[in-house]
Amino acid sequence: MPTYRVLVNGKFDHPDAETRARLLAELGDHQAIGFTEDGLLTYSAHLGAFTYRVTLRGEEEREVLDEAELKVMELLDAKGYPYRDVAGKATCMDDIKIRRR
Repeated sequence: MPTYRVLVNGKFDHPDAETRARLLAELGDHQAIGFTEDGLLTYSAHLGAFTYRVTLRGEEEREVLDEAELKVMELLDAKGYPYRDVAGKATCMDDIKIRRR
């Protein structure tokens, strides 16, 4: 089964003052960059956009994209963070060719 790195982008949808305070309080936990099997949510202090990076295995790219988008939406819903414009891009790691000198 192929391995995909999926990058899901979205925007916070006008969080209220309490939600903004919670997001800013957790900002330090959301600064890591990389792809993990659990997924990493990252955003900056201006709270405009967010990125979710995850490594998934699946047969088809669309299936993997749907799974990643669903994961980030479930994560944001569970925390009560409003969001919009969620869209992902997947890269099949099995198709990447490394050129050696």
